[in-house]
Amino acid sequence: MRGKCPRRKVKKRILSHKSDRSTRLPIKGDDTVFLPDELVTEVLSFSDVKFLMQMRCVCKSIISDPIFVKLHLKRSARNPHLTLYFERSILSRDFGALPFPVSCLIIENPSISLPSDPRYSLKDNDYEYVVGSCNGLLCLLGYKSGGGKMWFRLLNPAMHKMSPKLGYFRGGLISLKYKFKFAFGYDNSSETYKVVMLGLDNVQNITSAQVLNLRDDVWKPIQNFPAVLLPFWHTHPGVNDGVYLNGTFNWLALRSEFRPHLYDWKNTDVKDFVIVSFDLGTETYTQPMPPCGFDEMSPVEPSICILMDCLCFSNDYKKTDFVIWKMEEFGVEESWTQLIKVSYENLQSIRRGSVDLVLSRNIRELNLAKPHN
Repeated sequence: MRGKCPRRKVKKRILSHKSDRSTRLPIKGDDTVFLPDELVTEVLSFSDVKFLMQMRCVCKSIISDPIFVKLHLKRSARNPHLTLYFERSILSRDFGALPFPVSCLIIENPSISLPSDPRYSLKDNDYEYVVGSCNGLLCLLGYKSGGGKMWFRLLNPAMHKMSPKLGYFRGGLISLKYKFKFAFGYDNSSETYKVVMLGLDNVQNITSAQVLNLRDDVWKPIQNFPAVLLPFWHTHPGVNDGVYLNGTFNWLALRSEFRPHLYDWKNTDVKDFVIVSFDLGTETYTQPMPPCGFDEMSPVEPSICILMDCLCFSNDYKKTDFVIWKMEEFGVEESWTQLIKVSYENLQSIRRGSVDLVLSRNIRELNLAKPHN
């Protein structure tokens, strides 16, 4: 019965994880090949998600095992993917999410074709924002403009699966744009995904914080944010919104004494900046300082990001170079080291806002891609 799943009785035997079990592979003729299940698991752990989905009928119990999921996630980091979130039609508000490997950005003249496959479409008029991504999942913020209700959903683009609506709360588009920021990540200690909501009170100069445990679907108030987020109306979307690293959220912020409504980039001092790190497990804050090499202001704002599983800080240096600093040991200020320094003389033909920076696996290679009009 070629092309069909094996019967359940055979399936149980094939997918057992016990060391004395093996997988029976039928071959034309009377010959049969037996492979240890440990070997099958090892091979599958290096496969991409698309292939695993094609193999669901014969290896469902393996690929759904939590231990295998963690192993596959760890090894998939060797071939990282990005997800393109796009709007197919402004009128129909038909959104789509397309995952693709980062490696295709490094090849010459890369191109990505938007698929007509409806499985990549999100034909739900309730979605507007991507809060963040973690472990291959996208956290989407949905809303109903009429009633002011808002909620979250998790999307797995590779498996074309969407979670139910979670974390209902009331808000508004205006307050969302000017007063709230969200972050999405994974709590390793409790093995659950969480959303952090930060709400800025411009009058009292207080940033309240709440955590949504997506497993329990419960909001929990926590200690107020100990610093001042960079003014929402000044920063570019997606810049300094917070970055996730190994169970922590990290934001570039200003000291708590700073008044956000008085924010003037030209009059801000380097001593006003601080990095706020929030541990999703303990739900506590720490405040490591930026690298000491960031010692004077420039026309370009600094920012933080994640490179090679490390927290990094980038800034303009004396209007002559672009510098990226790497925190070798997370949380230890003394471990900041200079990772990359690029002279602007090499970037003269590239205008601001029209270049993508891709760091290859070989740290000696930095790829700059200027898109065509």
